[in-house]
Amino acid sequence: MNAAGLNASVFNTFSSLAGITTPITIGFLVQTMHSFNGALIFVGAHALLAIVSYAFVVGTIRRVDPV
Repeated sequence: MNAAGLNASVFNTFSSLAGITTPITIGFLVQTMHSFNGALIFVGAHALLAIVSYAFVVGTIRRVDPV
């Protein structure tokens, strides 16, 4: 059961970091470029990274037998 708590805390940590850094990065890109084009490229690149990560890093998802 400890693995479930650890898994949840790791996911929450990274989602919180993304929630903090993404608006800062997008604000910086918009201020620098005076356009939302850079922000759209930033978000699109992260979407592609998520797709590649899910396809190749995660692998097969299956149930773990209870102990």
